[in-house]
Amino acid sequence: MSNTSTAEPPSTKLRATAVLVVVVCLFAALLGRLWYLQGIEAQSLSVQQLAGQGILKVFLPAPRGEIFDRNGRLLVGNRIEQVVTVERDSVVSDPGLVGRLAALLGMSPAQVESAVNNLQYSPYQPVPVAEGVSNAVALAVKENQALLPGVSVQAEPVPYYPYGSLAANILGYVSQVTASEYAQLKNVSCGPAVGPCYQPNSQVGQAGVENAFEQYLRGTPGVEELQVDSQGHVLGVVPGSYRPPVPGDDVILSIDLKDQQAAEAALADWLAKARAMVCPDTALQGYHCRAPAASMVVEDPRNGQVLALATNPDYNPVDFIGGISEAKWQAYNNPANNYPLIDRAISTGYAPGSTWKLVTATAMLRYGLRSPYTIYDDTGTYTIGGQVFHDNDNVALGPVDLQQALAESSDTYFYSLGGQFYLQYDYGHHLNGPDPLQQVAAQYGLGDYSGIDLPGEAPGLVPTAQVVAKEHAQYPKAYPDGVWEPGFEVQEAIGQGQDLVTPLQLANAYATFANGGTLYVPQIALEVTSPGTGLAPGAKVLKRFGPQVKGHVPMPSASGRSAMLQGFLGVTSSPQGTAYGAFAGAGFPLSRYPVAGKTGPAQVENLCTTAKCPPGYVPWPMYKQDTSVFTSFAPAYHPRFVVDAIFEQAGYGASVAAPAVEQEYLTLFGLNHQASSPASPGGGH
Repeated sequence: MSNTSTAEPPSTKLRATAVLVVVVCLFAALLGRLWYLQGIEAQSLSVQQLAGQGILKVFLPAPRGEIFDRNGRLLVGNRIEQVVTVERDSVVSDPGLVGRLAALLGMSPAQVESAVNNLQYSPYQPVPVAEGVSNAVALAVKENQALLPGVSVQAEPVPYYPYGSLAANILGYVSQVTASEYAQLKNVSCGPAVGPCYQPNSQVGQAGVENAFEQYLRGTPGVEELQVDSQGHVLGVVPGSYRPPVPGDDVILSIDLKDQQAAEAALADWLAKARAMVCPDTALQGYHCRAPAASMVVEDPRNGQVLALATNPDYNPVDFIGGISEAKWQAYNNPANNYPLIDRAISTGYAPGSTWKLVTATAMLRYGLRSPYTIYDDTGTYTIGGQVFHDNDNVALGPVDLQQALAESSDTYFYSLGGQFYLQYDYGHHLNGPDPLQQVAAQYGLGDYSGIDLPGEAPGLVPTAQVVAKEHAQYPKAYPDGVWEPGFEVQEAIGQGQDLVTPLQLANAYATFANGGTLYVPQIALEVTSPGTGLAPGAKVLKRFGPQVKGHVPMPSASGRSAMLQGFLGVTSSPQGTAYGAFAGAGFPLSRYPVAGKTGPAQVENLCTTAKCPPGYVPWPMYKQDTSVFTSFAPAYHPRFVVDAIFEQAGYGASVAAPAVEQEYLTLFGLNHQASSPASPGGGH
């Protein structure tokens, strides 16, 4: 039998070897190309190019920095809450998922649909459907994954306000960036590794400190790259692409929590008491004070640091977490609710009334119109250019000097100074600039922005001949005479007419007098520290904010300033002083803590009073009552605090604003709080 060979012929082996070589080469080429695309070329592709190759960059929001008071007490923090999220793809592939999820969460299907379709969230990330869910709900989600595909529970930081609405006007709130804001912010970079700091769905500070210190509080977003298919479905995460978000820095405010709490309590207490009073009003008598709103400022005159900045009514920033409801937004913007979103301490201008006499007295002494000891006979009226001006109470005080005129608030004394300024500086020629009264007011910071690091500040107004001429040119019917008349100067001398100041400006002006002439920019923040540290030991200070001098006011001579100071002291300590009932009469320890101050009812321009209204027309409720104003500093000889308060439509400053300020001083000086009762007007106003 012959042997049969099983070996392959040489040609077959050669073909097999050739095929194997070709296959290996092809795989090598493919692997090389893949390595090149994913390794080398990917590094040079832009985000848009990566998206075209199936790679998308997703930004992960950073926890915002926290906000503390000057003593390290937390005012705004972050709290970890359980958030139920759902992937949009799961809803598309399983339409019944919405109903099952709604039943579990106690929501309607429409509510879940609305959350899923919320365009502020990226289509490539799970969408939050319910925040702050209970442990029971979180456990139910985890135990029913088969029925809830794509639904998960995540721990996410949300804003936390341990004191609720306290200091909301200072702190502000956070919400989604608006289209106009994003147009300005989209090019802000957080570094080459991250890229832009903001996306169309970013949360930003919209008011208060949250807005003013956004650059510190926002943090740095994290980054993650996702692999997606041609339909945009997420296939996975690109290995090594994850960069965690970095929390924002902490901000330490100049605000003192207990002083802020006391200020807000004083406003609430005295608004309620004012509404129970019959308002002293010569034009419309017998009505209770409306007292719809009020504000208070506490400032350290030695450096400009703001210790409290209160406004009433106020809002609750909690309402803005996750987006404010339409009903709540409408309520906050309803005139019947007196616009709680307005910070009246910095954003609303008021006629200062007799508190303006600080300006007139300073100008009188600087320009030598009178000696502080010159006696003027207050007859209750003053006449110039055929126009008669009456004292607020139509009471003649008789012979008074500067000290008495301030303590007892003699309008006629200051009317006559306004007339004297007009005749000496205005009459007979057109002024090309401010006159002495207006110059001194500007030096005290009135009629201009104070510079505080908070958004929404109003500049106020110090009227001049140029202002009147401009108003006449713009509105000739409303302002038929564009000439600076003597009556304008007379009214300006007592803080009436068109004079407008914010409570913060008024406090800052008196702080300037109290410290001897240094006008500070009011300061709201002290430091920026490393994330999550506040004022804890070892906290790294990243930025420190020091006192900022805005200007200097030349003070009168020692004797002149002393006369003014004694006049302001007499307001609270003299039996004839206008705030005597609120301080000495109420038992405040002036011997230990002397308080210098000035009251003022500020009249509000009314289109209709009982004297001007058409026959048979009832002016109420159109008629606006006087504004209650009081400003002060203490201890008078070594001032540590300036406190002022303004109550809208609340009558005399002595009756409402002054006792509210007295209540604040009880906290500032650590005295036992005693409930005050409505004070008598003392010397009238």
